[in-house]
Amino acid sequence: NKFNKQIKINSIMKKNLFIVADGIDGSGKSEIVKMLHNYLFSKQKNYRILTTREPTNGKYGKLIREMLKKENNPKSSSKKLMDLFIKDREEHLKNIIEPFLKKNDKNELNIVLCDRYYYSTIAFQGAQGLKLKDLIIENKGFRKPDIAFILDVEPSIALKRIEYRAKEKFEKLDFMKKIRQKFLQLPKLLEDNIKIIDSSKPLKNVFEDVRKEVDVILD
Repeated sequence: NKFNKQIKINSIMKKNLFIVADGIDGSGKSEIVKMLHNYLFSKQKNYRILTTREPTNGKYGKLIREMLKKENNPKSSSKKLMDLFIKDREEHLKNIIEPFLKKNDKNELNIVLCDRYYYSTIAFQGAQGLKLKDLIIENKGFRKPDIAFILDVEPSIALKRIEYRAKEKFEKLDFMKKIRQKFLQLPKLLEDNIKIIDSSKPLKNVFEDVRKEVDVILD
Protein backbone atom coordinates (compact mmCIF):
# COMPACT_ATOMS: atom_id res chain seq x y z
CA ASN A 1 0.00 0.00 0.00
CA LYS A 2 0.87 3.70 -0.19
CA PHE A 3 2.17 3.89 3.40
CA ASN A 4 4.53 0.90 2.98
CA LYS A 5 5.73 2.31 -0.33
CA GLN A 6 6.72 5.58 1.37
CA ILE A 7 8.60 3.70 4.11
CA LYS A 8 10.47 1.78 1.40
CA ILE A 9 11.37 5.02 -0.42
CA ASN A 10 12.63 6.60 2.83
CA SER A 11 14.74 3.57 3.71
CA ILE A 12 16.25 3.56 0.21
CA MET A 13 17.06 7.27 0.50
CA LYS A 14 18.86 6.63 3.81
CA LYS A 15 21.12 3.99 2.27
CA ASN A 16 24.13 6.17 1.70
CA LEU A 17 26.76 4.91 -0.72
CA PHE A 18 30.51 4.38 -0.54
CA ILE A 19 32.10 3.79 -3.97
CA VAL A 20 35.80 3.09 -4.60
CA ALA A 21 37.90 3.14 -7.77
CA ASP A 22 41.27 1.39 -7.55
CA GLY A 23 44.00 -0.09 -9.73
CA ILE A 24 47.59 0.37 -10.81
CA ASP A 25 48.95 3.84 -11.61
CA GLY A 26 47.85 4.84 -15.09
CA SER A 27 44.69 2.71 -14.97
CA GLY A 28 42.51 5.83 -15.27
CA LYS A 29 40.88 5.66 -11.85
CA SER A 30 41.28 9.37 -11.00
CA GLU A 31 39.62 10.35 -14.29
CA ILE A 32 36.81 7.85 -13.72
CA VAL A 33 36.19 9.27 -10.22
CA LYS A 34 35.92 12.79 -11.70
CA MET A 35 33.56 11.62 -14.44
CA LEU A 36 31.45 9.71 -11.93
CA HIS A 37 31.24 12.78 -9.69
CA ASN A 38 30.02 14.91 -12.61
CA TYR A 39 27.55 12.25 -13.72
CA LEU A 40 26.02 11.82 -10.24
CA PHE A 41 25.97 15.57 -9.64
CA SER A 42 23.87 16.08 -12.77
CA LYS A 43 21.74 12.94 -12.27
CA GLN A 44 19.80 13.98 -9.15
CA LYS A 45 19.54 17.23 -7.18
CA ASN A 46 19.24 15.36 -3.88
CA TYR A 47 22.62 13.59 -4.19
CA ARG A 48 25.30 14.98 -1.88
CA ILE A 49 28.67 13.87 -3.22
CA LEU A 50 32.06 13.82 -1.54
CA THR A 51 35.11 12.95 -3.65
CA THR A 52 38.20 11.95 -1.71
CA ARG A 53 41.37 9.89 -2.11
CA GLU A 54 44.11 7.89 -0.42
CA PRO A 55 46.76 8.61 0.61
CA THR A 56 45.07 11.69 2.06
CA ASN A 57 46.55 15.12 2.67
CA GLY A 58 46.69 14.38 6.39
CA LYS A 59 49.93 13.94 8.34
CA TYR A 60 50.28 10.23 7.53
CA GLY A 61 49.29 10.72 3.89
CA LYS A 62 51.97 13.39 3.49
CA LEU A 63 54.60 11.06 4.95
CA ILE A 64 53.55 8.36 2.47
CA ARG A 65 53.81 10.73 -0.50
CA GLU A 66 57.29 11.85 0.59
CA MET A 67 58.48 8.25 0.86
CA LEU A 68 57.08 7.34 -2.56
CA LYS A 69 58.91 10.27 -4.15
CA LYS A 70 62.25 9.89 -2.34
CA GLU A 71 62.73 6.12 -2.37
CA ASN A 72 63.75 4.21 -5.51
CA ASN A 73 63.64 0.56 -4.50
CA PRO A 74 60.05 -0.69 -4.94
CA LYS A 75 60.63 -3.45 -2.35
CA SER A 76 61.82 -1.16 0.47
CA SER A 77 59.79 0.03 3.51
CA SER A 78 56.92 -2.44 3.00
CA LYS A 79 56.01 -2.72 6.71
CA LYS A 80 56.44 1.00 7.36
CA LEU A 81 54.25 1.87 4.38
CA MET A 82 51.58 -0.59 5.48
CA ASP A 83 51.52 0.96 8.97
CA LEU A 84 51.29 4.49 7.54
CA PHE A 85 48.49 3.52 5.15
CA ILE A 86 46.52 1.93 8.01
CA LYS A 87 46.89 5.06 10.18
CA ASP A 88 46.01 7.31 7.26
CA ARG A 89 42.91 5.19 6.52
CA GLU A 90 41.78 5.26 10.16
CA GLU A 91 41.92 9.07 10.15
CA HIS A 92 40.31 9.27 6.72
CA LEU A 93 37.33 7.18 7.79
CA LYS A 94 36.96 8.80 11.20
CA ASN A 95 37.29 12.44 10.10
CA ILE A 96 35.94 12.50 6.55
CA ILE A 97 34.15 9.42 5.19
CA GLU A 98 32.07 8.24 8.16
CA PRO A 99 30.82 11.71 9.23
CA PHE A 100 29.71 12.42 5.66
CA LEU A 101 27.91 9.07 5.30
CA LYS A 102 26.24 9.44 8.71
CA LYS A 103 24.45 12.66 7.77
CA ASN A 104 20.85 11.60 7.65
CA ASP A 105 18.55 13.97 5.83
CA LYS A 106 15.80 11.72 4.48
CA ASN A 107 15.56 13.83 1.32
CA GLU A 108 19.21 13.43 0.43
CA LEU A 109 21.45 10.56 -0.57
CA ASN A 110 25.08 10.90 0.55
CA ILE A 111 27.65 9.37 -1.80
CA VAL A 112 31.39 9.10 -1.13
CA LEU A 113 33.68 8.47 -4.12
CA CYS A 114 37.16 7.37 -3.09
CA ASP A 115 40.22 7.19 -5.36
CA ARG A 116 42.16 4.21 -3.87
CA TYR A 117 41.34 2.33 -0.68
CA TYR A 118 42.54 -0.78 1.16
CA TYR A 119 42.67 -2.71 -2.13
CA SER A 120 45.80 -0.70 -2.98
CA THR A 121 47.44 -1.50 0.36
CA ILE A 122 46.79 -5.22 -0.13
CA ALA A 123 47.99 -5.21 -3.77
CA PHE A 124 51.00 -2.87 -3.45
CA GLN A 125 52.37 -4.12 -0.13
CA GLY A 126 51.55 -7.66 -1.25
CA ALA A 127 53.73 -7.06 -4.32
CA GLN A 128 56.42 -5.78 -1.93
CA GLY A 129 56.46 -9.19 -0.28
CA LEU A 130 54.07 -8.94 2.67
CA LYS A 131 51.59 -11.83 2.98
CA LEU A 132 48.19 -11.10 1.46
CA LYS A 133 46.51 -12.90 4.36
CA ASP A 134 48.18 -10.56 6.88
CA LEU A 135 47.34 -7.46 4.84
CA ILE A 136 43.69 -8.54 4.64
CA ILE A 137 43.57 -9.03 8.43
CA GLU A 138 45.11 -5.57 9.00
CA ASN A 139 42.35 -3.98 6.89
CA LYS A 140 39.48 -6.18 8.07
CA GLY A 141 37.95 -3.64 10.46
CA PHE A 142 37.52 -0.90 7.87
CA ARG A 143 34.20 -0.06 6.28
CA LYS A 144 33.47 -2.08 3.15
CA PRO A 145 32.53 -0.09 0.06
CA ASP A 146 29.10 -0.74 -1.44
CA ILE A 147 30.92 -1.29 -4.71
CA ALA A 148 34.60 -1.23 -5.67
CA PHE A 149 35.93 -0.96 -9.22
CA ILE A 150 39.35 -2.38 -9.98
CA LEU A 151 40.42 -0.78 -13.25
CA ASP A 152 42.56 -3.35 -15.03
CA VAL A 153 45.08 -2.51 -17.74
CA GLU A 154 48.40 -3.89 -19.02
CA PRO A 155 51.21 -2.13 -17.11
CA SER A 156 52.99 -1.21 -20.38
CA ILE A 157 49.89 0.75 -21.49
CA ALA A 158 49.54 2.30 -18.02
CA LEU A 159 53.17 3.49 -18.05
CA LYS A 160 52.72 5.13 -21.45
CA ARG A 161 49.76 7.06 -20.05
CA ILE A 162 51.84 8.49 -17.20
CA GLU A 163 55.15 9.03 -19.03
CA TYR A 164 54.64 12.81 -18.91
CA ARG A 165 55.24 12.96 -15.14
CA ALA A 166 58.02 12.07 -12.71
CA LYS A 167 57.90 8.42 -11.68
CA GLU A 168 57.42 7.15 -8.14
CA LYS A 169 59.11 4.08 -6.72
CA PHE A 170 56.37 1.61 -7.68
CA GLU A 171 56.08 2.79 -11.29
CA LYS A 172 58.42 0.23 -12.83
CA LEU A 173 57.14 -2.27 -15.41
CA ASP A 174 58.09 -5.56 -13.68
CA PHE A 175 56.85 -4.37 -10.32
CA MET A 176 53.58 -3.06 -11.78
CA LYS A 177 52.99 -6.52 -13.30
CA LYS A 178 53.16 -7.97 -9.77
CA ILE A 179 50.79 -5.32 -8.42
CA ARG A 180 48.32 -6.01 -11.22
CA GLN A 181 48.30 -9.73 -10.41
CA LYS A 182 47.57 -8.98 -6.74
CA PHE A 183 44.66 -6.70 -7.71
CA LEU A 184 43.22 -9.46 -9.93
CA GLN A 185 43.31 -11.93 -7.01
CA LEU A 186 41.21 -9.69 -4.74
CA PRO A 187 37.70 -10.83 -5.83
CA LYS A 188 38.63 -14.39 -4.76
CA LEU A 189 40.19 -13.30 -1.46
CA LEU A 190 37.63 -10.75 -0.23
CA GLU A 191 33.87 -10.87 0.22
CA ASP A 192 33.53 -7.32 -1.10
CA ASN A 193 31.42 -6.30 -4.08
CA ILE A 194 34.35 -5.94 -6.50
CA LYS A 195 33.97 -5.38 -10.24
CA ILE A 196 37.01 -5.79 -12.49
CA ILE A 197 36.72 -3.26 -15.33
CA ASP A 198 38.82 -3.44 -18.50
CA SER A 199 40.40 0.01 -18.59
CA SER A 200 42.53 -0.50 -21.69
CA LYS A 201 39.59 0.87 -23.70
CA PRO A 202 38.96 4.58 -24.41
CA LEU A 203 38.03 6.47 -21.24
CA LYS A 204 34.42 7.08 -22.28
CA ASN A 205 33.90 3.31 -22.76
CA VAL A 206 35.48 2.55 -19.38
CA PHE A 207 33.21 5.12 -17.75
CA GLU A 208 30.18 3.59 -19.48
CA ASP A 209 30.98 0.20 -17.89
CA VAL A 210 31.33 1.84 -14.46
CA ARG A 211 28.19 3.97 -14.88
CA LYS A 212 26.04 0.92 -15.70
CA GLU A 213 27.16 -0.80 -12.47
CA VAL A 214 26.54 2.30 -10.37
CA ASP A 215 23.09 2.79 -11.90
CA VAL A 216 22.16 -0.76 -10.86
CA ILE A 217 22.89 0.16 -7.24
CA LEU A 218 21.03 3.47 -7.48
CA ASP A 219 17.91 2.22 -9.27
